[in-house]
Amino acid sequence: MKFESQILVSLFVVCFVVCALVMGAMLKTTPASLQLAGTHAAVVVVPVAPAS
Repeated sequence: MKFESQILVSLFVVCFVVCALVMGAMLKTTPASLQLAGTHAAVVVVPVAPAS
């Protein structure tokens, strides 16, 4: 196998591993917004336009 082919294969492997780690982290973690929504009462924010 040529040197360039080995470089391309190793780059593919590294990209695949990074992609798998990122995907696993996204699927494993729970966003903070969902954690906060389950523990606190809902707060309604109403924007008020400035009086002109």
